[in-house]
Amino acid sequence: MSRPLPQAAELLFAAVAQEDARQAPAQLLRLLYRQVRSLAGPRPDLDDLVQSAAERALRSLPRFEGRSALSTWTYGIAYRTLLDHDRWFRRWRRRFSFAEDHAVPEPESGADSEAITVELARARRLYAALSQLPSAKRAVVVLHDLEGVEIRDVARIVGTNERPVRSRLRDARRKLAALLSADPLFDPETKQ
Repeated sequence: MSRPLPQAAELLFAAVAQEDARQAPAQLLRLLYRQVRSLAGPRPDLDDLVQSAAERALRSLPRFEGRSALSTWTYGIAYRTLLDHDRWFRRWRRRFSFAEDHAVPEPESGADSEAITVELARARRLYAALSQLPSAKRAVVVLHDLEGVEIRDVARIVGTNERPVRSRLRDARRKLAALLSADPLFDPETKQ
């Protein structure tokens, strides 16, 4: 007996049942792009990560049973893609070293230039601090604190129980607090 797809999955793949079957992969790609970007942060290889995640998702699409929300399923794919890439990169970096710079998104036009400068500096420093966390802890803090995914869904995404997720989240928050404690841009007394 097949299980009904969650509502998000039904909406996403409704286009497949209709005459324009090209819409579902495009929507899936947009969803994966947003999720990979939130997990990995802005980085030069973001498009490669998204492409790898999309290839995984399309290959495993026939195995999607609808037991979880489509976004939970795709977050799991994005998470595993990022972990695999980071493992590969650590092995590659042992052989070759280079300075990694962090790309930050461009500000919206028409905003106060001083506020934009401060927010860009905060974003750069936050991404730099997040990049110092191990992939598993970085993913948990990004998913829960930045993306607002519930703990039980984070546990499904990363393939573990809620207790290790809570532990990773606590450890990641402590590490981030330590990394950002000396930074005046993250000092609550200097905020406007």
